Amino acid sequence: MRSADATVKRQRKARRRAWLLKGLTLFAHAPRPMTRHDGPLNDVAILAQEKLGDAILLTPLLRLLKTQFPACRVHVICLGPNAGFFRADPLVDRVYPVKQDYPAYFKAMRHTRFDLLFNTKDHPSFNFLLHTRLIPARVRVGVSHPAQDHFFNAVLETPFHSPIAEKNCALLRFLEPEISLEDCRPHIPVMACRPEIKHGAAELKKAEGIIINLSAGQREREWPLDKWKTLLSTIERPVLVLAMPDKQAEKEELEDSFDHVWPVPPTENIYEAYTLIHAARMLISPDTSLIHVASAGKTAVIGLYRADVEHLRRFGPYGIPFQQVISDTPRVADIAVDAVRDAYRQMEQDT
Repeated sequence: MRSADATVKRQRKARRRAWLLKGLTLFAHAPRPMTRHDGPLNDVAILAQEKLGDAILLTPLLRLLKTQFPACRVHVICLGPNAGFFRADPLVDRVYPVKQDYPAYFKAMRHTRFDLLFNTKDHPSFNFLLHTRLIPARVRVGVSHPAQDHFFNAVLETPFHSPIAEKNCALLRFLEPEISLEDCRPHIPVMACRPEIKHGAAELKKAEGIIINLSAGQREREWPLDKWKTLLSTIERPVLVLAMPDKQAEKEELEDSFDHVWPVPPTENIYEAYTLIHAARMLISPDTSLIHVASAGKTAVIGLYRADVEHLRRFGPYGIPFQQVISDTPRVADIAVDAVRDAYRQMEQDT
């Protein structure tokens, strides 16, 4: 019954979004089409997507903009909770946490005009398209989709299943420079990192240990504790366990149950997680933002995924050795231990 109610709510929400988008389209006028940027590029505004993984996958574009256009000021407009992540990145000149202070945001927009606005969504979103229209910008650029192309001066033509990092970096094609795979690698801005985390990373690197991550943010993406235990019983390398607060009890249980699972304090920010993952031989994790952290640290990944081909391609590991273990169902919990064990053994041979 609960599943049916959830389906009805999703359908209602989808219909409401469709009507809002249709209404917004009626009032939108197609701006002047452009194939190449011309004029100054002093201030660039980027509409950042909502999740932490999305923020990480935006970092290659920030780096490329500052490399190719050093005098350019980069403004990130956060429609989600990632303002702190972008504030920590020295490549970002100003962050606008929209939902934290709407009056301050709209006041700032009244006194600002950007040379270029980039909407990072590769599909129509009423909220993102509304801000695309409201933000003063000389040139508006978006990722091509038939339902939103008419909102932009220029659209970036990329296959829908392309990695999101490459879709973001496609903006550089409009600005002219050529880009490579390495150019599109994410990075993690430097944040506070405690001595005990640095020590744990140094010891893990010395021992060529691995990291497992228990958390995924959604129950459908999580792998059960008993399967982690079975897997760990077959691994001989030292292991560190990462987990969000709701999984700390399970993390401590694994640390108490296995001698080769070394205790490590809970991480307090994404940079502490990066410090540990960068030192690891590999990361085993459900589909989550930590897979993008591994891409930043050039750490091999075994990713546990639901049966979702679209997500696999767009949000998969980037520029690193990886194995993707895919469930036959919409639940990661249905992945067999043997499948993950086989991926681990294969990764040991390959790396």
